[in-house]
Amino acid sequence: MLAKVLAIATIAALAIVSAGCVAKPKTVGQGTVEPPVDPPDPPIPPPWGPEGPWPLDDVKVYGPESGLPGALTGVGVDDGQNVYVIDGNAAYAMPVGETIFTETATGGQFDRGYPVMSIVGGAKDRVYLGFLAWDAAPEDLSETDKLYGDVDRMELLPDGTLALEHHYKIQNTNSKWMDHTRSIFSLARVTGGPNHGDVYVGSNHGVTLLRGDDYADHRHAIFLDRNGSEAIGYVWAVNTDPSGNLLYASHWKVAALPPTPMDDVLGFLDSSRVPWKEDTWPQHLGPVEVPKNLHAVAGDLSPEKGIMYVGSWGMGLSAMLDAPRKWWSIPGTPDPVINGLELDPSDGKLWVATGSSGLWRWDPATGRWEQSALVPGNLRVNQIHLDDTVQPRALYAATDAGLYVIRAR
Repeated sequence: MLAKVLAIATIAALAIVSAGCVAKPKTVGQGTVEPPVDPPDPPIPPPWGPEGPWPLDDVKVYGPESGLPGALTGVGVDDGQNVYVIDGNAAYAMPVGETIFTETATGGQFDRGYPVMSIVGGAKDRVYLGFLAWDAAPEDLSETDKLYGDVDRMELLPDGTLALEHHYKIQNTNSKWMDHTRSIFSLARVTGGPNHGDVYVGSNHGVTLLRGDDYADHRHAIFLDRNGSEAIGYVWAVNTDPSGNLLYASHWKVAALPPTPMDDVLGFLDSSRVPWKEDTWPQHLGPVEVPKNLHAVAGDLSPEKGIMYVGSWGMGLSAMLDAPRKWWSIPGTPDPVINGLELDPSDGKLWVATGSSGLWRWDPATGRWEQSALVPGNLRVNQIHLDDTVQPRALYAATDAGLYVIRAR
């Protein structure tokens, strides 16, 4: 049988060469001149203009008539402009050109029965989903227990459903047997620049970097409690700024890291290569050991801006100026519960998702608050995502009454 296979392979190879599909190197003197290599094909531009493929209405609402049964907890958009949402029990996808979302509630970690908690769009036709699992000390977890939680990368199929492409079974990179990272509360992806495609994971134990099928786990901003033990805190929110810096907010602290060099994903864990840009807490809200319940973060840590915003469950919206260091509460914050923040780089205004007061925008230049009339004023907005790869930009809001997509300025 092996001889037959080799014979077939040889005949096929000779046929390709005789057809002129393989260029032979030419020998000149003592050296060999390799055949020219054709340059790669340029990327195919999308079949739409800078406005993107979706409606330009001031606001477009997707609810039950669009295949979404009720409250949504997260939203993501991939590089191909396909839209995805989650509601804790399932994920829903709306491919470009469609008007209805298609549900996926099986496959991957869905089959283990724990909720999907977080979402971010990936490369074209790809989406990342973060799942919950129970907390336990690593030594108390069986190998079966370690299969729960973590992140699935799903592929969008032609029929609108999602299929598992890759599961990230995230365990401590430096001690592989230790399953510290289990529940995934937040996901963010770098869009544009050399680190385009890097995905950051906010979990029960810190932050993790996903790159391709690889990961580096984990970094965390800690402090020592009165007993000398490390206090870590759940990382409720991760985000990126225009320079690709990672911003994150946790139970106690706020932190930021620069982009990880592209030559080695494990550089993320090396504090000499990827040093902390920020490792602090909202000092105006009390000592570090007082929980701040920080569930939202945004900002721009470029030298020209040097600003971070954090939203709390219970303490409203705060800002931090990097240099000189200064923390303060934003006056007039319309709701003490802040679920999401997005900074619009085009005008510097901050979009604010609230727990019970709808969607707002704050202008740092004037200090003015403006409530969006395009979203009901008493609505809970659970997550927002700003897509500035299209013009006008699109703001996606996952709410208790479906998905709102805002194109109005």
